[in-house]
Amino acid sequence: MDYVLRVSRHMAESHALAPLLAYTIDNVLELVGAERGYIVLKNDDGSLEFKIKRDNEGNELTGATDEISYSILEKVVQTSESVVLSDAMHDPQFGMARSVMALRLRSIMCVPLITRNRTIGAIYVENRSIRGRFRQTDLAPLQLFANQAAIAIENTELIENLKIANDHLTELDELKNNFIILISHELKTPLTAVSTNAQLMNMMLEKAGLQNDPMLGRAAASLDRATGRMRHVIDEIVQFFRIAAGQLELKCTQFRLPELILPVVDGLTAVCQERQLTIYVANMEALPPISADPCQLKIVFQNIIGNAVKYTPDGGEIRVEARQLPNGQLEIAVLDTGIGVPPAEQERVFDMFHVLGSLNNHSTSKSAFRGGGFGLGLPIARGIIEAHQGSIRLESSGYDEVLLPGTVCTLTLPCLVPEAEPV
Repeated sequence: MDYVLRVSRHMAESHALAPLLAYTIDNVLELVGAERGYIVLKNDDGSLEFKIKRDNEGNELTGATDEISYSILEKVVQTSESVVLSDAMHDPQFGMARSVMALRLRSIMCVPLITRNRTIGAIYVENRSIRGRFRQTDLAPLQLFANQAAIAIENTELIENLKIANDHLTELDELKNNFIILISHELKTPLTAVSTNAQLMNMMLEKAGLQNDPMLGRAAASLDRATGRMRHVIDEIVQFFRIAAGQLELKCTQFRLPELILPVVDGLTAVCQERQLTIYVANMEALPPISADPCQLKIVFQNIIGNAVKYTPDGGEIRVEARQLPNGQLEIAVLDTGIGVPPAEQERVFDMFHVLGSLNNHSTSKSAFRGGGFGLGLPIARGIIEAHQGSIRLESSGYDEVLLPGTVCTLTLPCLVPEAEPV
């Protein structure tokens, strides 16, 4: 019994079908003293398939699968009842079976593989040289062994099927990412043509002296804004799916935070003046430099500070602060006096296409209050920060358009370790 339990534990730990079947049949042959052993499993269509055929020396058996008695095998699988024969050729039930007579079969034992009240196959062992090799007393340990084997086989098949399904999903996800990137590039081609023709139209208007015509000026400006907005959306889509596909390439250089953050803030000057917003940037000159991709981090700060602008009512304040943590990392925080974020949304805002608030209040403007985007800005920011071995999180006491609890977006980045001065 200890032997059976030890082998059963080993089977339960197996996660690959072929090694499990080999281990099972080898131990079955040793347990009952059989010459040959077979494990047969049922396919989805009910047909039987030999998964392994071995002798007691570990050799794979070659030849046709009808080298055993199908009459006995099919009865066991159909009835879920075990069969023990001490002399098959003289057995009243199976002695006249064609396969028994042709193969001159002697000692045979066949037990069903049952799990969750379902027969999934059978273990068939035989000894053709010795009559009376198997007895009823051999059945109990073999049946216990078979029950454990059935559970292990089913679990292993489930694991392998799950892996196949996961591999397929991974492949589909990669195809989806590549397809979206390809489509985005295809959209850029006609967009470039529209943008080029718009520039040409402006040149022709100027040449004709019509550049100050109010109606034509508004039309040209509207076309320029529309193409710019479309280009921005396409760039965001391409950027996100490159990150998702693991195709983001970082071109790191050494620089200090103010070199990156101040130009981003300067780019928002017109918007802040229009909406009477104030952006304070704390002094960061004492902070150590970082080694990062400035172009990618610029996108991060444009998204984070841009979000603070979008969700802060006119007249509000935004602060950008930074400090060095005890672990050596740099922590940058963007604080606003805006409408806040519900606790349940503070992690979801980093999900693809998740847009905060009601779509009825959504605006496509990049600067208007609650002016939304495509729901890709923060997911892109997280992807870029994590590619730099950093982290990003959002904190707010809640959402309130009257009390304006505000939001803090905090990110961390590794900084350069200062070289030790020579002694």
